[in-house]
Amino acid sequence: LLRLRALVARAHGDDATYFFHDLPADVTRELERHERPEAKIIFQQPCRFESWPKIPMRVVVGAEDRLFPRDFQHRVARERLGADVPVEDIRGGHLVALANPSGLAERLLAAAQVVR
Repeated sequence: LLRLRALVARAHGDDATYFFHDLPADVTRELERHERPEAKIIFQQPCRFESWPKIPMRVVVGAEDRLFPRDFQHRVARERLGADVPVEDIRGGHLVALANPSGLAERLLAAAQVVR
């Protein structure tokens, strides 16, 4: 349902609702300037692998993501990675690295300190 809703929104030119709602206007303009067609294979071929690598993992979730809501991301992360993998929320939407780059960088640097 989420993917369908996003595809419908995209078909109607509503990227702002699901992708750009929390981005500064200049960042959105720059993204639109570099837009190109999505490769069709992304929706046609599943990603197949035997297992996740045996390394420390954590999931950082954009808490305001409208395409993949927070609770959905938490559930999928735990189902696919295991209940012991930390799932952390951060301020931001679907493009959290562009909406909250400093917050994400701080979170990643803190996680790297834990691993050492």
